[in-house]
Amino acid sequence: MNVITFRKLLRPLLLAALLFNPVCGLVVPSDARAGEDSSLIDYSLEQLMNVSVEVSSAARKPQKLEDTAAAIHVITRQDIHHSGMTSLPELLRMVPGMQVARINGGSWAISSRGFNAKNSDNLLVMLDGRILQTPTFTGVYWDAQDVVLEDVERIEVIRGPGGALWGANAVSGIINIITSSASATQGGMLSGGVGNYEHQGTARFGGELGETGHFRIYARDAAQSNFSQASGAGAHDRHGLRSAGFRADWDMSGGDSLTVQGDTYTGGSDHTGTAVSLLPPYGTPIGYTIDLKGSNLLARWKSALSATDEWALQFYYDTYERRYFNLGEQRGTYDLDFQRRFLGGDRHDIMWGAGYRQTSDRMDNTFVVSYAPANRTDSVISTFFQDEIALNKGSLHLIVGSKFEHNGYTGFEYQPNLRLRWKIDGRQTAWAAVSRAVHTPSRTDAEGSVVAAVVKPGAMTFVTRLQGNPAIQTEHILAYEAGYRSQLTEQVQMDVAAFYNEHRHLMTIERGANFPEAGYTVIPLVFGNRANATTHGLEWSGSWRPADRWQFKAAWTWLKMNIRRDAGSTDSSIETEVGRSPQNQFQIHVLHFPAANVELGTSLYYVDSLPSLNVPAYTRLDARIGWRIQRDLELSLTGRNLLDPGHPEFINVSGPRTSEVPRSLFGGATWRF
Repeated sequence: MNVITFRKLLRPLLLAALLFNPVCGLVVPSDARAGEDSSLIDYSLEQLMNVSVEVSSAARKPQKLEDTAAAIHVITRQDIHHSGMTSLPELLRMVPGMQVARINGGSWAISSRGFNAKNSDNLLVMLDGRILQTPTFTGVYWDAQDVVLEDVERIEVIRGPGGALWGANAVSGIINIITSSASATQGGMLSGGVGNYEHQGTARFGGELGETGHFRIYARDAAQSNFSQASGAGAHDRHGLRSAGFRADWDMSGGDSLTVQGDTYTGGSDHTGTAVSLLPPYGTPIGYTIDLKGSNLLARWKSALSATDEWALQFYYDTYERRYFNLGEQRGTYDLDFQRRFLGGDRHDIMWGAGYRQTSDRMDNTFVVSYAPANRTDSVISTFFQDEIALNKGSLHLIVGSKFEHNGYTGFEYQPNLRLRWKIDGRQTAWAAVSRAVHTPSRTDAEGSVVAAVVKPGAMTFVTRLQGNPAIQTEHILAYEAGYRSQLTEQVQMDVAAFYNEHRHLMTIERGANFPEAGYTVIPLVFGNRANATTHGLEWSGSWRPADRWQFKAAWTWLKMNIRRDAGSTDSSIETEVGRSPQNQFQIHVLHFPAANVELGTSLYYVDSLPSLNVPAYTRLDARIGWRIQRDLELSLTGRNLLDPGHPEFINVSGPRTSEVPRSLFGGATWRF
């Protein structure tokens, strides 16, 4: 790092330190009712340091975070409260190793360990056990994911493959969003706020259902106004979503429990693209709105047959509809999942399960975007097995298992996993893993068709068209990982992970032979599997709490990618993937309580440049002040991206057009009753 770069980083660090000069001496009671957010001082040191947080994503069972054999980070309920963030993608910036970039008001590029792209097609994202991926392109529509953040218990983020337990497309990581039980959100809550670019409001109420049940209902409205382009002109990227939902939980006799929950939403997301046609001028810039609506219903039954034998059965139905200017998409998904866990003797913790998912779509085709056939129903049948074997009197654990799936595009797939966890002592854990994961083709990869351009240089008309390939293969990854975490002292915690991944059969875009069609000549660009890659990197994070009123967290990650095309490949863009994910990222978070009812927080982020996209490196500073003016009423003011008026974070070359992430302020209030 040269001197100039170091000085650029040092200035925001000094500014962050100045923001924590205690300026307020007001004191009012800060005790909050059980189950609700309260001051950081109200929580134990173990909670603050995340060492005794219970997680379930790494092994599909409850376990302490320090006992996991994976690179995992947890965004706790307290982290969410103190961050001042107002959306799920923004919260993911806090995760070490995650590449989070905003394309425009409603679009995001989010990934882990490279290959970042719009809509996160290499990440498996779940909300309370419901998979948020769409089979249309195996990615996530982030513009349709607006959760009541006050109801989120924690967000578990695993960097690295998780296909052995969770199935296909858990290639670069897993994001598991877990909301609180209804019993933890009793009473009423009104929250909301307004800023120079967004406003939102939420109403929630919880109560009892008989002697063993609890419920909550909510309604929410959130909207964000237009950002600006690099030229200073206003962008067409407003986004708004209105949602409502419920959750009910029953704790019954005999160790059984039942959860039923559902949501519905409607809204719109503005974008700018190009309308392509066979008539002059052939390509016209256009501002358009994606109309969004959807709903879901989930039920989960858990039963404890004994202290060492339990099972869970989950069913959900999810439906959504999206309307573009050049395509209409409707999809409905049914999913049934069963899991059983039991102890086999003194050394074996055995888990197995099976699942069935059916998804049906209907595409309203146009000349520009079409699918053949226009309607399709697909099924995925799966089963998994895992055995955690205690070795060496329990300090050493060997974890072995695999997921087996059958899908309609590539048939049978397997994803084995081998992990070793060594509990060195009460403060130190080391782990290592070798695993295989797959990224299965999507509806678009196999059967989609998108017209990219129309030109007429003379008498002939040429149509460049991106076409699906029914013979497309599965991408797969062989991952080698190792990690170490330690509670160095009562105040200091550290976590480090290293990885080396081998990627095979990466998807490429190959030039096909021209052919005539309906009075014009098609220049086909066809999906293929003609590239391989290796990625390796290092991820470090740590936290320090020198006093009751101070907490510091920091993280640094480094990534190196190498991509090789097969001989004869005509893809001219796959190698630019190397420059679409930052090589270095750094972040530091400081939290301070100058008084019992006042909290100050600052987060500093440094993200390396993206050479392939001509996106320069940037440093972002966020700051928040929260004031609990009485027991059940809190006010807050959050500033984001305070160091510059705006900067780009990612360029989506195929649309929608990119906006700059602006400097913004947001004032919020929360009242519980």
